[in-house]
Amino acid sequence: MFTKEEVMMAAPCGISCGECPAHTCKDNPAIAEAIRSKSVNPELIPCNGCRTNKGICAFHEGQCATYDCVQQHKVTFCFECNDYPCSKLYPSVDRAEVLPHNMKMVNLAFIQNHGIQAWLKQSKDIQLRYYKGKMAIGKGPQLIKN
Repeated sequence: MFTKEEVMMAAPCGISCGECPAHTCKDNPAIAEAIRSKSVNPELIPCNGCRTNKGICAFHEGQCATYDCVQQHKVTFCFECNDYPCSKLYPSVDRAEVLPHNMKMVNLAFIQNHGIQAWLKQSKDIQLRYYKGKMAIGKGPQLIKN
């Protein structure tokens, strides 16, 4: 069973706030300080996730438009909205190697089809495959052991 805090680390857009270095640095003061130096909102480090921070992210100027949209539509996740999927969720190659924004649709579809509990169990693997996987046509990203 997952705690309320763990569930709160699932952003409305499908990003795993719980896997973000701004959150995971809570157990390492040296890393937390390094992240603070790169953050737009250093007072949010360590970060408790966008739901807790009401749409304010350590790495984003101002409030998140996607968070605002979810609040306006009175939904918990974007996939619950009548406008889903919208342009706020479209993938982009811009900074794809360092930002989890391209994972939104996959994560939201997983949560929608399997539930938040199953996604929380597998979110680390999904993210690892995105950043470290080698694409195999018809099989998706595979983790190759060295």
